Amino acid sequence: MTSQYPTLEQMGITSFDNISRYSLRREVRADVLKVYYHRPSGSFLSRSKKFTYARPKSNVAVEFQKTAEWHQLEDTSPVLRQALVELHALLQPAEVAAGDKASLQDTKQQLLADLEHMERVMKDKLDELRRQIDALK
Repeated sequence: MTSQYPTLEQMGITSFDNISRYSLRREVRADVLKVYYHRPSGSFLSRSKKFTYARPKSNVAVEFQKTAEWHQLEDTSPVLRQALVELHALLQPAEVAAGDKASLQDTKQQLLADLEHMERVMKDKLDELRRQIDALK
């Protein structure tokens, strides 16, 4: 049976149900992923695990003010990117459950307000174009 989160398993994370959140920060030339767990008080298990990924460097030619210059560009690790995708997928249902119907209602109201605004703008623009056409006659 294959795991739903193979990258996390390769990193040594096996108790997926206990993950509460994660954080990502940058230190000098590395990305640091920290995974936090729900643990009962008095537990001897760690409350978090820290993973450090060095950022590889590559030189890329960039045209800047009509002069070719080389800039050091850094990219994130593909393993880190995949781990973030898996963590997001793992924690997303918890985020949706934590959000209540009020936030969904707020989103709906905002979308309706945006739609009404767009309709007013389009109506005004069409009226303006009609006035311009009438002025040409």
